[in-house]
Amino acid sequence: MDETVSALFMPHPSQIVQLTPMMEQYFRMKEKAKEALLFFRMGDFYELFYDDATVASRALDIALTSRQKLHDEPIPMCGVPAHSAEGYIDRLIQQGFQVAICEQLEDPRQAQELVKRDIIRIITPGTTVSDSTLAPKEHNFLASIAMAETGAGFAYVDVSTGTFAVTAWEGIDWQQALCREYERVQPREVLIPEPLPLPLDIIGRDTGTFTAAFQPWEAHHFRPDQAYRTLIQQFAVRTLEGFGCEGHNLAIAAAGALLDYVHKTQQQALGHLKGLRFYNTSDFMVLDEVTRHNLELFRSHVSQGHSGSLLDIIDCTVTAMGGRLLRQWLSQPVCLLQPLQERQGAVAELVEASPLRTRLRQALAAVADLERILGRLSLGSVMPRELVALRCSIAELPTIETVLRACQSPLLMALATRWDTLTDIATLIAEALVDDPPASLRDGRVIRPGYHTELDSLREYGTSGQAWLSQFEAQERQRTGMPSLRVGFNKIFGYYLEVRKAHLAQVPGDYVRKQTLVHAERFITPALKDREVQMLRAEEQVLSLEQQLYEQVCQQLAQGAHRIQQLAEILSQLDALSALAEVAVTRQYCRPKLDDSDTLAITEGRHPILEVMYQEERFVPNDTFLDRDTYQILLLTGPNMAGKSTYMRQVALIVLLAQIGSFVPAREVHIGLVDRIFTRIGAHDALAKGQSTFMVEMTETANILHNVSSRGLVLLDEIGRGTSTYDGMSIAWAVIEYLHADHGSRPRTLFATHYHELTALAASLERVHNYNAVVREWGDKIIFLRKIQAGSADRSYGIQVARLAGLPASVLERARRLLADFESSSHTSRLPSMDHRSTSTPTAASSNHSQLSLFDHCVSQLLHDLRSLTLDELSPLAALNTLADLQNKAQRLP
Repeated sequence: MDETVSALFMPHPSQIVQLTPMMEQYFRMKEKAKEALLFFRMGDFYELFYDDATVASRALDIALTSRQKLHDEPIPMCGVPAHSAEGYIDRLIQQGFQVAICEQLEDPRQAQELVKRDIIRIITPGTTVSDSTLAPKEHNFLASIAMAETGAGFAYVDVSTGTFAVTAWEGIDWQQALCREYERVQPREVLIPEPLPLPLDIIGRDTGTFTAAFQPWEAHHFRPDQAYRTLIQQFAVRTLEGFGCEGHNLAIAAAGALLDYVHKTQQQALGHLKGLRFYNTSDFMVLDEVTRHNLELFRSHVSQGHSGSLLDIIDCTVTAMGGRLLRQWLSQPVCLLQPLQERQGAVAELVEASPLRTRLRQALAAVADLERILGRLSLGSVMPRELVALRCSIAELPTIETVLRACQSPLLMALATRWDTLTDIATLIAEALVDDPPASLRDGRVIRPGYHTELDSLREYGTSGQAWLSQFEAQERQRTGMPSLRVGFNKIFGYYLEVRKAHLAQVPGDYVRKQTLVHAERFITPALKDREVQMLRAEEQVLSLEQQLYEQVCQQLAQGAHRIQQLAEILSQLDALSALAEVAVTRQYCRPKLDDSDTLAITEGRHPILEVMYQEERFVPNDTFLDRDTYQILLLTGPNMAGKSTYMRQVALIVLLAQIGSFVPAREVHIGLVDRIFTRIGAHDALAKGQSTFMVEMTETANILHNVSSRGLVLLDEIGRGTSTYDGMSIAWAVIEYLHADHGSRPRTLFATHYHELTALAASLERVHNYNAVVREWGDKIIFLRKIQAGSADRSYGIQVARLAGLPASVLERARRLLADFESSSHTSRLPSMDHRSTSTPTAASSNHSQLSLFDHCVSQLLHDLRSLTLDELSPLAALNTLADLQNKAQRLP
């Protein structure tokens, strides 16, 4: 809460007694709401006061008014209609605010004194379940962190779907592991203990891709004993052994604290939170934020959004549930052979059985988002149309079951054993609700005729009332002789008789004038008024009874929450697997061979994104072979734009797709499982953190070298280009030697560089091999063949690439002359001419040297020292010492 605004508008507690009873009630509710904006129900509006009103009026762009003054200070006030409040609340949540809903708990017309009110729910960025706020194929996670000196627990939940998971780290660098998992999950809101027992690196961390609100939560909620009781009460179990987290105190603390917070904010039974998944991060491939960004897994560099990302390319799911699951798989590639082979087997069967796959996907396309319908059902906010969508989805289950039971792969057969037809749930909805209910329960006509006798009777009375009105209108026309007389209704005046002014002389004496219009007058009669009271009372009773019956239906449906959730899980897996099969068929992917070896062999591999997004140019496939014993490091050279970075990303994406169980874009693939992909590609800075481009490059490289493993895959592009030539070349040289050194890791590595001197390492390091991106020259032009082949490139073709970029011809010509000077200077101690009028051209000798050598500078310095000697002035002893020094320098040269 803004302290300045509070000081201006919030009265001292001692002054509350001077307020009206309603405002006293408001302040009691505001004390419970704390920092949340309090939506205080008053009739047909939610009102906000004081600093809440000031903040909300700015955020929602609505008028700020005021009510009675307190000590000569106006009370700021704004409000929104209750029937459209959800849209305003969603806008506030999207801006990071919390909203507390204070509802009237009784009918104001029946209240003896002040209407009873209380907070029924607090909506936060991490607990919202509104469809207009949530992306259909993305989770909305609320997370919590429990910490100790030796480790941490990290739990997250999606209140809208019931997804609930937890992990923990002990005895390792938990801060780094926590940062990686936090960036992977991307929670909207994070609970942290108050006070913090230890500094936490992720607070205030600029991820660049998502924003999380950190919510302090009292430390006692994180006590393992209290958290344990909270969890076993929620799941109605005696121990947590069945969830895999028994004995993991930090995991229990994080999950229990999270559940306490959800209970406090939602104030519901949370029947859809029936299970907790404990997982070890070591079972999944490590992908840090840099790697996810470089590989464009979820966000494209070109579109700056989802379009053109890897997920966009492979997401052929037809349900929101399947889309969320596929996104989870892509964020957590598996490092365990058995589950991967099971997924592969299911995908392979669906690839081969095209008719079955087509039938399955057509049926799934008619299935609604059961997880989020169930979430809103458990929270008491489900709409009638959503329950009808649930019934229609259940109607598709027989077709899906038929397909599933015809499958033979172990994973699909296992799903079939857990199948549930949900027939009783569909029957209840069909009996209770009409086929096409209105958007809102308050519109009425939701409960099906014949479901409840009393409701049918009340409706019949309303129907007879309409018939009475029609008969009354006909009688009055006949009695008064006014054929244009009509019976009408509006919400302000109720029912009335409308008479045109031309016929006013014919109005009977028992008519009572109610309203005057330009061309007519409106009247009532005692009989019409009595009938209006009866009809409106009956209408209120109908709406009230429908509300009660609807709530009873929802309570009955909520008892089957676990069954609905289990079926939703099965359907989401079927959707994700059939989507991968669809991609494999339409894009001609192959099934990769996976094992625990160190082999990475790809035949005619293709880039999954580029071959789809840039179809105007035929994609050229390339082969790759890496292992730890012979071909550990491939040193890639070649000009810019020739495809080195594309090739490197292509290899990583093929590995990643294989380890989510997908087929891959290649003719044949053999992958020894990778436990982590490291990337250092492209140039960018982090000036907000005081880091230059080169500093970011070195930081990312250091992270790779410190965390590399024997099963890792390393992609390094242009190491050392952010500093001077000799500095950068030396660093790149040393990095390759470090990766090659026999210290136990020896990761499979692709290393792209423009330092052609590094190609000499292939002669001295047995597991380093030179490869290059092939180009062909045509006059002064170059043609990119997009082919990677063995051997090193002879030069970088930088000036030719500059020409393609459109540099002026004069600049290109000057660059050619300077290049000739620089190349020839590598054999002398003089610098090339900087005179822009120089007309020197490359000599035949210099054309054989297209790049400065790492050792040319040393040779030049040695020659310079030798030429500068004044032999006549040297004594015999000094001459011998100088000669010995020069010999030592020469011996150090290769």
